[in-house]
Amino acid sequence: MKEEEINIEKELFPESNVLIDNYRMQIVDAELDPIDCKFHNDGCVEMDTEKLTYITLTRSNLQVLMDAIDEVEENN
Repeated sequence: MKEEEINIEKELFPESNVLIDNYRMQIVDAELDPIDCKFHNDGCVEMDTEKLTYITLTRSNLQVLMDAIDEVEENN
């Protein structure tokens, strides 16, 4: 029997990478730090990094953010 792989990010942060109220999202960086993001329909993302010294974003993180910017702009 093949063991099922566990996605640790989804286990720890099941709501990550989901746009909420069409302007908020939490992403999880490469080091499993949650980062709250806001989108203001201006082609940008505001990231709350106040509690962090640095962030490490993957290509996947960046793609999620770019897709969310597009989605917010399409829906507003």
